[in-house]
Amino acid sequence: MMTRNPIISGISLNNLLHYEKLEHHNPDADWLLLIHGAGGSTRTWKKQKDALSAAYNLLIVDLPGHGQSKHRQTISQRNYDFDIISNKVWEVVDHLKIRNVHLLGVSLGAIIAMKMRILRPVNVVSVVLAGAIVRLDTKMKVIASLSLKLAEVFGFERLYKFVAWLVLPKKNHKKSREIFIRESKHLTDSEFRRWTGMYGKCLNDTLKQIYEAVSEIPTLLIMGEQDHFFLKQAKKYVNLHKNVHMKIVEKCGHIVNLEKAERFNEICLQYLKNLKK
Repeated sequence: MMTRNPIISGISLNNLLHYEKLEHHNPDADWLLLIHGAGGSTRTWKKQKDALSAAYNLLIVDLPGHGQSKHRQTISQRNYDFDIISNKVWEVVDHLKIRNVHLLGVSLGAIIAMKMRILRPVNVVSVVLAGAIVRLDTKMKVIASLSLKLAEVFGFERLYKFVAWLVLPKKNHKKSREIFIRESKHLTDSEFRRWTGMYGKCLNDTLKQIYEAVSEIPTLLIMGEQDHFFLKQAKKYVNLHKNVHMKIVEKCGHIVNLEKAERFNEICLQYLKNLKK
């Protein structure tokens, strides 16, 4: 007997990104949409769930090919780009009939959050970015442009390990580095290829658009003091845009929400609280 994928609100669930939803007891609580980074999943936010859900509704997604989304045929296109990915996340918001969201993104998820803000600013209340990537230095531009070729020579798993050590080199980055490497192992070779191909094809153009885009939406960058690849460019970005602010976390690397989870949660909650004043 042939079975069909269930359809809700005109969307096949097999085409919808996997998500987790934590609803606050207050029906008027705002929604926070959490977007993980490369190789991550909904598990990336486990240190935020209790703290943030105490005051807000949480919507946490698995990006295409990541976490539980890898079991779904979420995107039919052979090649990814940031518009496609961002619209797939918006599709979940629309499916749940959520009108407005605060966007929280980490690393690659920060890029997607900013792209979502550009695509649909009317639905975004604020943006909070951990380990924000707003522009690449020369070294990272070269790695991004050659990423697919490097992966074909050394293998996708080795490439991700290399990037993890490059971005998170210090002893106190070890736990974040291990989580990054462990989670990335769940990606299939075909997903590695699609994501890595996207970095080489359109990452620089997307970052240029993000860097130059002017917005009235309040935005906070939470950066690690030891984020040696991305902090310098983030500071320049903050100086360029009046509605963008920054908090720097001491003795912390790129993935702030994992390395210094308690401090990240504190900064995030205080920022969101201040927006209501």
